[in-house]
Amino acid sequence: TVSVLYWRGGPMQPGDTAPDANQTAPFGNSPKRAPIDDAARVAYLGDPAQTSYCSNVFISSMYTWWNFVPVVLLNQFKLISNIYFGLNVVIALIPGVSPITPITAVLPLIIVLGTAMYMEGTEDYQRHKADQKNNSAPVYILEGREWVKKKSTDVKVGDLLRVEKSHQQHSLKADVLIISSSDDDGQVYVETSQLDGETSVKFKKAVRETQILQTIDDFIDKKGKLKVVMDDPVKDLYKWQGSARWILPDGTESAPFNLNVENTIWRSSSIRRTDWMVGLVLYTGKETKMGLNMEHKPRTVNTLDTRLNVAVLALFILQNIIMIILCAQSASFAVDHKSDWYIETWLKASPYETFFLNYLTWFILLSFMIPISLFVTVRFCLRIQIKLMDMDQEMMVWMLGVGEEGAAGWVGCKPKTSYKNLELSNVKYIFSDKTGTLTENKMTYVGGAVPSGNGNTWVGGGLEAPSLDPLAGFHITHPNQLLTTDPDTPARNKLMAVIVLCNTVVPVQDEEDPTVFTYEGTSPDEVALVTAAKQHGVVMTKRTTRSITISANGKEATFNILAVLDFSSNRKMMSIVLQTPQGELILLTKGADSHEGLGRGMFERIDACTNDDAIPAEFTATEEAGDAEAVRLLKELWTKAPIGVDTPSPIHQQHVELCTTTLQGYGRKGWRTLVFGWRQVDCTWFNTWKASFESIRTATMALKGPHRDHRKEELEDAAKLSMERELTMGGLVAYEDMLQDEVPETIKFFLDADVAVWMLTGDKLETAIEIAKSCNLAKAGGLLFEAHLAKAAGSPSLARREEPEVAAKNLLQELKDLVAANPPNEVTLATDETTLSYFLNDKNQDSFLEVSKKLRSAVCARLTPKMKGTIVKACMNMQEMNGTVLAIGDGGNDVTMINEAHVGIGIIGIEGRAAELASDYAIPRFRHLKRLLTIHGKFSRYRTAMCVGYSFYKNLVLSLCQVYFAIFSGYSAMTLFDSWLLAVINTVFTGAPPFFMGCFEKDLHEEPLLHPVTGPVLYKQQRDENLYMNAKSAAMWVGTAVLHSVFVFWFWYPTMQQDDLDQDDGRTSDLATHGAAIITGVILVTIAKAVAHIRHHTCLQFGSIVFSYSFYFCFIAVYGSIAMFCFPFSVCETQFYGITAYLFGSSKFYLYCFFIGLAVPYITDVAGLYVQRQWYPTYLDVVQWNEFYPGHEEWPICCCAPTPELDPDCMKEVTSQSDVVQDPGAPRTANEDRQQPDADEQEVWGR
Repeated sequence: TVSVLYWRGGPMQPGDTAPDANQTAPFGNSPKRAPIDDAARVAYLGDPAQTSYCSNVFISSMYTWWNFVPVVLLNQFKLISNIYFGLNVVIALIPGVSPITPITAVLPLIIVLGTAMYMEGTEDYQRHKADQKNNSAPVYILEGREWVKKKSTDVKVGDLLRVEKSHQQHSLKADVLIISSSDDDGQVYVETSQLDGETSVKFKKAVRETQILQTIDDFIDKKGKLKVVMDDPVKDLYKWQGSARWILPDGTESAPFNLNVENTIWRSSSIRRTDWMVGLVLYTGKETKMGLNMEHKPRTVNTLDTRLNVAVLALFILQNIIMIILCAQSASFAVDHKSDWYIETWLKASPYETFFLNYLTWFILLSFMIPISLFVTVRFCLRIQIKLMDMDQEMMVWMLGVGEEGAAGWVGCKPKTSYKNLELSNVKYIFSDKTGTLTENKMTYVGGAVPSGNGNTWVGGGLEAPSLDPLAGFHITHPNQLLTTDPDTPARNKLMAVIVLCNTVVPVQDEEDPTVFTYEGTSPDEVALVTAAKQHGVVMTKRTTRSITISANGKEATFNILAVLDFSSNRKMMSIVLQTPQGELILLTKGADSHEGLGRGMFERIDACTNDDAIPAEFTATEEAGDAEAVRLLKELWTKAPIGVDTPSPIHQQHVELCTTTLQGYGRKGWRTLVFGWRQVDCTWFNTWKASFESIRTATMALKGPHRDHRKEELEDAAKLSMERELTMGGLVAYEDMLQDEVPETIKFFLDADVAVWMLTGDKLETAIEIAKSCNLAKAGGLLFEAHLAKAAGSPSLARREEPEVAAKNLLQELKDLVAANPPNEVTLATDETTLSYFLNDKNQDSFLEVSKKLRSAVCARLTPKMKGTIVKACMNMQEMNGTVLAIGDGGNDVTMINEAHVGIGIIGIEGRAAELASDYAIPRFRHLKRLLTIHGKFSRYRTAMCVGYSFYKNLVLSLCQVYFAIFSGYSAMTLFDSWLLAVINTVFTGAPPFFMGCFEKDLHEEPLLHPVTGPVLYKQQRDENLYMNAKSAAMWVGTAVLHSVFVFWFWYPTMQQDDLDQDDGRTSDLATHGAAIITGVILVTIAKAVAHIRHHTCLQFGSIVFSYSFYFCFIAVYGSIAMFCFPFSVCETQFYGITAYLFGSSKFYLYCFFIGLAVPYITDVAGLYVQRQWYPTYLDVVQWNEFYPGHEEWPICCCAPTPELDPDCMKEVTSQSDVVQDPGAPRTANEDRQQPDADEQEVWGR
């Protein structure tokens, strides 16, 4: 954003009028101004009655007391399973259709919907409590002649709010325009951590026109006499524009003065180091920045939902096929046995009527084939899984600035969603930022270079100490010597001046020792450079919005700030205009040496031959509605005649070559660099530029269209470039950003797992390549293909290339040939944004994406945030891309790609919380990504697959037993089982095992999953083979269900046929008795199946099994002891009375339970597992064997089976950890002494 803060007059020039040293010239006195739309949004100072906007009631909750039930039910019935069971309930309520008690069909759906409503209700209740606390927070509003304490809900647009130091515990409750403050310059220190996560203190300020209002009398006198015209509410925290004008006594309005984002404080911000501040309310409630950014994100469709819906649909089709067959058989049976006297009463209907009625009955009876509680169970399991991520101590680090008031604390993984847990195990592409993601983002000044003499020689610039640091031994007698236009001033004085003055850093004085200063800022590199200046004897001691005070050699000097031109991604530069103590006006600029965006970098701004007096061609055409006036003013600004006094001579070509050579050397060391420039500014030219710039900003308020904000930024950047030209080289500096711990090992792990890793960075290509080599992204001695259009065309400037399309096409063909001539995943691509823009155009995109599938990795430099998102989006749209795209970053410039990717990961760093807030999962360090994907991702996949597969399995066993019984009941849909047992079998009797399996089950320990040899193979296998969730796994669950149902039903069938339970009292059994025995067998075999498949035994797993067994037998014991007349109104009519005692008295029943509960699952499952592991072992089987039997040297298989170690389909040769080699000159990691796996460990897991 543009921040023009304050200006004073410069040195006297011929014909100039001397400015008043103590007064500020009014902002924007140019007569050429765009008219302000009277229909725009307005606010009047202290007079809310003149406007009517939304209330300040802040609501983050989703439901109210009256819409909670209908909205939740509507959302629940968007699920296929709930629609199905809702239809089932409707059919069950039809008289004479349901084979079971209707209440037993309604009860499971009520339990499921009630559970879902409970979960939604508890979450929303917490939001209601937070809203109530937020809306009742106290604020101080000017009413009458005093500041009245009220609730925040009483705030209206136009009110005047007063915030004091004592109110820091209560953040601002509306978006306000700063009117005045306790500071003489109107400065206010603001912390916005609750809004954007940045803990560094920022300074905002009131404009001069309103800072004069200090007392209550001043505010009463001006009540309703200040009219503020502003933008409509928008989400962007860093974009806002407005203007204000005084209403004169005669009713006319004064000339407007401009306002910008630096004059505002948004809701949820808190003031710091300021006694008091008065603000005019601009936006309230949902129209505040906080309200607009608190929208509820819609739930995205994920892989699990899709697979569950497909599974439910498949079972529904299977169910209908079975029902059609059974109904056809029932109609045929009715025709064949219509004359049988004992059933003729029930066979009077026509075959068609019989078919239809039986279809409805079977629809209810076979509805148990689909587990009604599955979706709720899976949702609970996913929440437990993310809770385990949050509690994982291996993903916690001790960090500063995370507690109250910036205190230190433990920070771990912060999952924001549970619906993408399974995607973590399916990652195919990783797009990573560099600074703060792979590196520590803790900059350290390492040196630089400054021009000497006529520019043919340099001081510093060497790659070895001690010649590296041009500031070594720096000394000045007075800070006034730091920044002058005297040609005899040493060059390194100018370099020091730019380092200490051209920034947005705020000094913080130590409360105990006033001579000690620390620095805060949104940019870590600025903090590092100002800290380096302090170490060299030049200390920034004070900064306000109007001046900077520095100290050197015990003396102080103050430089007045006339204008600050903030950094923008278009220009890649930041500038400041200062007035020196001698009265001279000097522009200081720093930025990237070159880039392909607007302004093309510092070299283009220094090289005078490229800076003609015409506006850049790309801004002359009207591209958006309403920008004609702004473009006209921009043209006039660029054609103003005076440029400056004593304009410095252009830099020599030899000077450029020396600078370029030095920068390349720094890049090869992996260091980041900044180029500095300066120029003297004429007072008249500055006044002209200032007025024109303000006019352009006012004119941009008339812009319309979807790209309004982007166009405004472009026009303002073009206006700033008219000031940032014809610069004199001030030098360059280098600073180092160390790699985070274990970054090389982590990246190598993913590359070995056939995961393509792309580094997307804004740094120059040389630096990015060296970082890539140091972190194993570019293989040492491997194939690195540099695709750089500027080099390919033989010209250093993109503007001078004539045929970039041809050059890009040639580069792409060379890349394709190189990839084709080498094995897959061997080539690393290194390129920049300009080249990528041609690769991704309509002509080349398909070819580029096709060759991208075969790349090992890629390094993309000089990228803007928008381009990062474009690359990620293009990859996601790639054909035949059967994997998850993951984007990881730590700053606001990474938000675009994080939002575009399937899974977004935010690094909890020092660049604020923008990436963290936009992400699906936030982690403290890049190395934790390996654990997040390989441990939590893999276990989430396995646990969810076990929960889902087991749930379908146990329901199939139950339903198939009912189908078998239909053969002997004339296909009449007579129920074999008791209604109440059917109602609770899924939710109570067998509900606990799949739930705990979905939460805590593991098929491996963590060590082999993280090991550099076995881990990549296991991860690749589960992703490429869709392990646990493929058709093979589904077929195994279905096949096992069919086999177990056959044993359960047909093993009891002879007893049911012959009715020989051998009771001493001579009583015979009935259908309810046999149904109770068979359903007992269903429960026993399904629970035993769970026991057989549990690998990770915990007390919770054990408790779920014991609970399921014991509760079932206790339930039927109690249930079988209650007579029918005990149930009022026959709501729960039952024939189960006495059946439990009858079964418990039969020896056959115990034999049946033993066989079904123990022998069947272990005989069938263990035998099948034995055959598979003996004759068809997988790599997972080998790892599991080595895990449980680490001392065995050989795989215990039959001699005729293939050896897993030699089978190319299940073994992959993976290089050992000792192959991780770093360049001795590569950037250092934060912990060079970390332990590598020892030889014994390597040997064990290698086997």
